[in-house]
Amino acid sequence: MLARVCFCLACGASFIFKDVPPAHEYQQRLQARESSAAHEERIHVRCGNIRLAIALLAAAMAWLIFRSHLVPAWTLIVPAAGFLAVAVFHSQVLRRRDLAHRAIAFYTAGLARIDDRWAGNGETGERFVDPHHVYSGDLDLFGKGSLFELLSTARTRMGENTLADWLLGPATVERIRERQGAIAELRTSLDLREELSVLGEDARVGVHPQELTQWAEAPNRLDWKPLRALAFIMACLFLAAFVYWAVTGTINPMVVVIALEGGLIYRIRKPMKEVLQGAEEALHDLDLLSGVLGRMERHTCQSPQLQVLQRRLTSHRTTASRTIARLRTIGDLIDSRDNMFVRLFDVPLMYSVRWHS
Repeated sequence: MLARVCFCLACGASFIFKDVPPAHEYQQRLQARESSAAHEERIHVRCGNIRLAIALLAAAMAWLIFRSHLVPAWTLIVPAAGFLAVAVFHSQVLRRRDLAHRAIAFYTAGLARIDDRWAGNGETGERFVDPHHVYSGDLDLFGKGSLFELLSTARTRMGENTLADWLLGPATVERIRERQGAIAELRTSLDLREELSVLGEDARVGVHPQELTQWAEAPNRLDWKPLRALAFIMACLFLAAFVYWAVTGTINPMVVVIALEGGLIYRIRKPMKEVLQGAEEALHDLDLLSGVLGRMERHTCQSPQLQVLQRRLTSHRTTASRTIARLRTIGDLIDSRDNMFVRLFDVPLMYSVRWHS
């Protein structure tokens, strides 16, 4: 009963006061998203067929160019440009299709809660179980079919932590009223809740705050100021030596530069490995966090509680979403080291050292 009361207050009150059943609204939106997903799927198939046709055309043109010389070589630019344009459009289609599928999952889960079919389908919050808590076990706050599973639509670990803290800890009357004011404002923002549910690379809960905080507060193991400048200079020397080799055919300068670069990387290999491994563990799912923060920063808040929270997202004229986006760029650069071409030129261009020192 407690779970149903909390669910009605947090999720369904806006529709009750509007005399619109929540199931009706969710069902309409679900059908619209299913129609959108089907539409994008049809376009996806067409794009695949077009790309195949362009590839076959390019192969035929290449055969005519290199075997019969009936077609100028520059004409290959046309199918190449067409293939690239279709590929870019195709990626956008796939992105819209994925977002539609995530929205379908969002409204399907909402209907499951309304129909009391939600147990066992969400985050159970078992990591928050405290057997010595005075009421956690009695009220089934955590576990399968728990209040946490019913209420939690959090996209980040920090959101789950906050919800668990609210369930486990008491609050003053003033704080409760502040939260109720925020809920009263947000309960009609179904579009906002949908947008938050589809952000990120996938729909799972992400961002591990402990790893991120430890990484941010850890001392810089590569805190040698000339290192980045030295790495940049050596990368430029390699490029100059490469050009010299291409022009004169003399490879010795390039071999010397690569040997010096290899020696420097060998010297700092241990601290650099620790820095990169720590960053890889900490900078996961920052695309999700940046998107969630950015969407909340753009939301026009009316309640005092939400306005206070929104102001906390800005520090020194820099929004939290922009700062996290910069960290995400660092994470993307680190992940790019797994690319075959990046690995090939990692040492000559001092890629890892320049970007992560």
